Amino acid sequence: MPPLLSNYYLTYKCNSRCTYCDIPIKAENIGIKETSPEIIIENLAALKRLGVKVVDFTGGEPLLYRHIVTVLKAAKQMGLMVSLANTGTLYPRIAKDIVGLVDDLKFSLSTTDAVAYSKERGIDGYTKVIESIKLAQSLGETPSIISTATPESIGGMEEVVRLAQDLGIIMYLQPVFDYCENDTLQKEGIEQIKKLAQYDNVDVNWAFMEFYLDGGNQKDKPRCRAVSSVVVVSPDDHLLLPCYHMHDERVKITHKNGRSNLDELWHSAHVQQKRKDEGSWDFCQGCTIWCYFEPSFYWPPDKYFFLHMKSKGHWAQQKLKLMIESKTGIKLSRHLAPRKSAAPQGVHANEHAQVSVAVQITPSQKSSRE
Repeated sequence: MPPLLSNYYLTYKCNSRCTYCDIPIKAENIGIKETSPEIIIENLAALKRLGVKVVDFTGGEPLLYRHIVTVLKAAKQMGLMVSLANTGTLYPRIAKDIVGLVDDLKFSLSTTDAVAYSKERGIDGYTKVIESIKLAQSLGETPSIISTATPESIGGMEEVVRLAQDLGIIMYLQPVFDYCENDTLQKEGIEQIKKLAQYDNVDVNWAFMEFYLDGGNQKDKPRCRAVSSVVVVSPDDHLLLPCYHMHDERVKITHKNGRSNLDELWHSAHVQQKRKDEGSWDFCQGCTIWCYFEPSFYWPPDKYFFLHMKSKGHWAQQKLKLMIESKTGIKLSRHLAPRKSAAPQGVHANEHAQVSVAVQITPSQKSSRE
């Protein structure tokens, strides 16, 4: 079975400084040079030959990559499904240029409080994210919203649910994973996510919830399929093994006569040995990095596989429900009772933008990757 996904890091630069992400400030990332669009396009062709179906362009903030439009056009012309994770704060300046080029347009938002947003992200951007979601809808796009629950934000997640319902979108909710010394959710926090998952407009991956509570990856019986399912490419044209977050090896991709050897590299004996060892290194013990486990749950049919399929079915139902509502005006979703306080900043009670949302195949957790 070929890899399903490529997490393609266009840049490590970001205009935000999220508390749970060190990508733009990590010492070894600061000097990384970004590659030309021609090199990236050659790699996309190699990924296509390899059998990859989805390319998630991420970062950092991928919209800071100045050739993003050229790259997105090339990916779409190759027939690749394109996913783009972004903060939402830079989207308006490029929105019209990328219309129709992104299948899964993801915005990151985990609070309805502008002050809390600034504290979590390091910038004043809450209102801009709301504007970006509405702008995407007005342009005929299908944006998504990803909410990362941290010990600080979990208490306000019900308000994010209400915001998602007011906007007419599906909110994809996930717990922050253990990385760069993050404080992670305890069992009580996961139970709160499960409670929120009962509401309409909320989508949770039940496999990951169970996996999280089970203690994550166990190196003596690994569940991770990071190398098998995901091809991770750095901004400076290296294959990262076994993944970005825990990579202990950078393999240079070579190019000759307009052709990348990325597909040949993946089939090499060295990478195939990495596949055999995936999830079994010491640094893999207890790992819950969502970016690699969501696609990993397609291998093989254990309890996580079946819970994953259940989650995908629920997401499809939610998406269908919103599509019917947008086309017929018939209200099928059950909304939370109106808040006693005023509507969240940037949203008015009479504004119900019909925006459907796609679930992240890959997260970058900015990712975000966030």
